[in-house]
Amino acid sequence: MKSGQPGGIRERWGWARPVAALGCVAVLLTSAPLRADVRTEARRHFRAGMALIAEGNVDEGVAELQEAFEILPHPNVLYNIGRAYAESGRYEESIQYFETYLESDPPDRAEVNGYLTALRARIAAVQARESEEPETTEPEVVEAPAVETAPVASEEEIAALEDSATQIEALAESAQSDALRDRADRLRALAAALRERRIAAQTSETTETTETTEATAEGETVADAASEGEAAAEAEALELGEQREGDTYEEQVVSSSRAAQNPLDAPNSTTIITAQDLRLSGLQVMGESLRRVAGVEFMMTSPGDVQVSIRGLNQRLSNRAIVLIDGRSVYLDFLGTTLWDLIPISMEDVERIEVIRGPASALYGADAFTGIVNIITRPIGEGRSFISAGVGDHGQYRVATTVTQRVDRLRFRLGGGWSESDQYSRFVGPNRVDVTPFADDAEVGRRRLYFRGDAQLRIADGYSITAGSAVASGDRAFQGLSRLRELFLTDAIFTQTYLQAQTAFGLSARAFWNHFTTDYGLVGVREGGLDNAQRGRVNRQDIIDVELVYSTEFDIVDGLNNAIIGGVGYRFKEVDWDWLRDPVTGIQTQTQNHFNVFLQDTLRIDEVLQIVLSARLDQHPLLSEPQISPRGSVVVHPTPKQSIRLTAGTAFRSPTFLESYLFVPNATPLRGVTAFGLGNPTLNPERIVSVELGYMLQESEYFALELNGYYNLVFDQILLSRNTAFRLYDFRNDPRIAYDPDLAAFPLGQLQFDNEEADFQQLGGEIGVRVYPVDGLDMYANYAIHETTPLGEQALAGRELDSRTSAHKVNAGVQYRSPFGLDLAVDFHFVSDQVWVEQVLDTERGGTAFETFSLPSYAVLNARIGYRLFDDQLELAVTGTNLLMAHREHPFGQRMDRRFMGHVTFRY
Repeated sequence: MKSGQPGGIRERWGWARPVAALGCVAVLLTSAPLRADVRTEARRHFRAGMALIAEGNVDEGVAELQEAFEILPHPNVLYNIGRAYAESGRYEESIQYFETYLESDPPDRAEVNGYLTALRARIAAVQARESEEPETTEPEVVEAPAVETAPVASEEEIAALEDSATQIEALAESAQSDALRDRADRLRALAAALRERRIAAQTSETTETTETTEATAEGETVADAASEGEAAAEAEALELGEQREGDTYEEQVVSSSRAAQNPLDAPNSTTIITAQDLRLSGLQVMGESLRRVAGVEFMMTSPGDVQVSIRGLNQRLSNRAIVLIDGRSVYLDFLGTTLWDLIPISMEDVERIEVIRGPASALYGADAFTGIVNIITRPIGEGRSFISAGVGDHGQYRVATTVTQRVDRLRFRLGGGWSESDQYSRFVGPNRVDVTPFADDAEVGRRRLYFRGDAQLRIADGYSITAGSAVASGDRAFQGLSRLRELFLTDAIFTQTYLQAQTAFGLSARAFWNHFTTDYGLVGVREGGLDNAQRGRVNRQDIIDVELVYSTEFDIVDGLNNAIIGGVGYRFKEVDWDWLRDPVTGIQTQTQNHFNVFLQDTLRIDEVLQIVLSARLDQHPLLSEPQISPRGSVVVHPTPKQSIRLTAGTAFRSPTFLESYLFVPNATPLRGVTAFGLGNPTLNPERIVSVELGYMLQESEYFALELNGYYNLVFDQILLSRNTAFRLYDFRNDPRIAYDPDLAAFPLGQLQFDNEEADFQQLGGEIGVRVYPVDGLDMYANYAIHETTPLGEQALAGRELDSRTSAHKVNAGVQYRSPFGLDLAVDFHFVSDQVWVEQVLDTERGGTAFETFSLPSYAVLNARIGYRLFDDQLELAVTGTNLLMAHREHPFGQRMDRRFMGHVTFRY
C-alpha cells in the first residue's frame, strides 16, 4: 500500500490418517512464509511504526502502521497516522486519516473535529502566504479574492469548539477527570487562537493598500499581525493530544473486574479465546471451544449437550459456572445449568470469550461458584456482514447470516441461522418394541433456529442507549441427573431481551428479560409407565434482571490511582413447571425475589502494585440470612509485562428451583408403586473458599507464559441423596403418602435433595504457554493437574471412589495463516481416566443406591483447513472433529464418532 492513502486499511486409535495430516501441515509450514496470531502480529507492526515515527522516520513508520491496520483494523492506528502527518506538515494527508478515523464514531469526535478545523485553517494560511508572495514585486496583480480562496474558520465553527469545550468541562467536573479537563483546555485554547486569526484576517480585508498599513498602536504591519495569528493557529493546531498507544492491540478483559483491563492486572486467572481461535477451530456449538482452556472440565454427551465446569466438581447438568452474553446471564435458574446450543448467536458474531477461573461471587453473586464464561460479541455496527453455510456427514447442516451497519450515530445488527446434526448414537433403536422414541425424529441429536437484533444510539460523546432481542428454538438430547439418563427437549424456546444505558460520567443502567419454555421426555417412553415420570413440560421460566452501576477513577496523589465500581441489583424469578410443587401450599408456580449490592476498590501504586478488594451481599428468599462474598487480590509487576498475583475469596451457589421445590414420581420395576423425588426448601447454599497464586509473563512479542496454583475448600454440596422408605405409620399420618388415582400407584419411599455431610479440599495447578515464533504461526499448549479429596471422617454415602474430574489434562494446538490465503489449524485434547459414582435403582432393598462406573482416558483431535479469496471476502473450509478415536465423555453419554463438515462464508 502506498503511503498517504487510507483504506484497504471407533475404539482403536486411527494413527495413519492423523499422522499423515500432521505431516502435510509440517511440509506446508516449512515451505511458505508464515503469518502469526493476528493481534500479536498487528501489535508488533504497530509498536515498530510508533518507534520509527518517534525517531522522525515518518514514511517508514506510517508504512508499519498501515500494515498493522491491514492485519487487524483499529481506529487508533488511523488517529496516529493523521497525527504523524500533521506534525510533519503534510496536512492534507493528515485530514484524510482524521476523517477516516471519525467514521468509527469515536468518543472524542468534537475534539478531532476541532483538529480538522485547525488543519484546514493552516492549509488556508499557507495558501494565503503563497498567493501574497508576488505582492512585493508585482503589487498591481494582488487582489482581495486571493483571501477568498483561503477561508479562515467561521464564527460558527469557533463557537462549536467552545461549546464542545464547555460540555467536556461539565463532564470533567461530574467524573472528576483530569484527562477531560485537559481536553477541554486544549479545545478552548484552539478556539481562542482561531478567533485571533479571524480578527487578524478581518482587519487585513479593510486594508486599502497592497504594501503596508498600520495594524496596531505600536505600528505593526498587517502582514506581521497575520503572520503572528497564523503562527499561533499553527502552534495550537499541533496540540493534537497524546499518541494513541496504551491498549491498542493489547489484550483486554472486562469480566474479572467488570471494567476493561490488561490480563496482567486481572485479579483472577483469565483465558481469552479470540475470534481467530473460533474461526480456525471450525466448531459449531459455542461451548466446544472451551476444551482448549486449562482448568476447564468439558464434557459432551450428545451433539448438543455441552457441560462445562471449572477446576473440578464435574457433573451432568453442571451448575457451578455462570455463562454470560456481554455480561447478561443465560443461566437457567430453575434447573441450574446452561443450554449452550440454545444461545442465540453465531460463532462469527463473537469477538472473544473470556473464561474466569476461580470464585467470582464477589462481583456476580450466586452461582458464579467456580468461575464465569463471558461471551463478548462484536461491537454493534462494526465488522463485516456475512452469510455462511455448511454441510457434512451424519446429517450436519448449517446456515447463518448477520447484517451490521452504522448510520451516523445509529448502529444496528440483524442476524439469524439454522443448524442441525444427527445423534452420535441412539439409545432407542428402530427395532425396540418395549419403548418408543419421545422425539418425532429420533435420528436428530440437535436442531436450532435463531434470530437476533441489536441497535445502539450514541446520543452524545460518552452517552448511549443499546437495546436488543434474541430468540432461539430447537430440539436436543441431554443427560438428566440422579437415576435419569438421556432426555430429549422438543420445541424448546429461549429468548433474551435487554435495554441498557451508558453515561460519560460512569453511571450505567441495564435490564434484561429471559424467557424459556419446552416440552421434554425420556428418550425412550415405555407404554403403560408413569406418564409424569417419563415426560413433562416447563410452561415458562421468566427472569427479569435489573442493575444500576457506578464507576469512577481518580488520582489520590501522583502515582497513586484509585478506581471504584459499585452497584445494586434486583432479580425476579418465576417458574411454572410440571415437576415443581411447594411442599406447604402445593402450588406449582414458584416465584422468588433476589436483591444484591456490590462494591470493588482497586488501588494502583506507580504501575508496580495493585490491590483489589471486592465484596457483594446477596439476599435469597429461602436463606435465613444474607450471603456475603468477599475477594481480595494483590498483583505485583516486577516489570511492566510480568505479574505475580495472590487472590483469596469465597463464593456460594444458591439452591435451584429444582433442588428446592421438586415433586415428581419415579418409575420403579413394579407397576403400581412409585417413589417420589422431592426438593428441600431448607437447604444450605453450597460454599467455597479459594486461595490462588498466579504468574504471567508477556515480555516478548513471541512468547507468553502463565502459571497458576490453587487450593479450595468446598462445603455443603447439594445432592439428591436422602433416601427414605415409607413405613405403615407414615401412610396413616401424612395425607400426601396415599394411593394416587392419577398415577394408579402407591408411594413406597422418597428421594430428597440434601447437603452433603462431607467437606472437600481441592488442590491443583495449571501451566500454559503460547508461542508466536514467526509471523503467521501460533502454537499453544497447556497442562492441568487436579485432585479432590474429602476432609475428616464424614461419611460419603458410598461415594468414596468418586473421581469424576481427571487428574491430568493436556491441550495443544497450532494455527497457520499463509499470506496467500491458506489457513490450517489442529487442536488436541487429552484427559486421563475418571471414576463416576452415579445413582441406580436398588432392586434388592428398594429405592436407590450408588454404583461405580469407570471412564477410560480419551483424546480428541480436531482439524480445519481453509482458503481465503478476494481480500478475505470468500472463505472455503473443511473441518474434521474427533479424528482419533470413538469414545464416551460420560459413562451414560453417547459414543462420539468422527465427523467432517464443509463451510463456505462470504463477507461484505
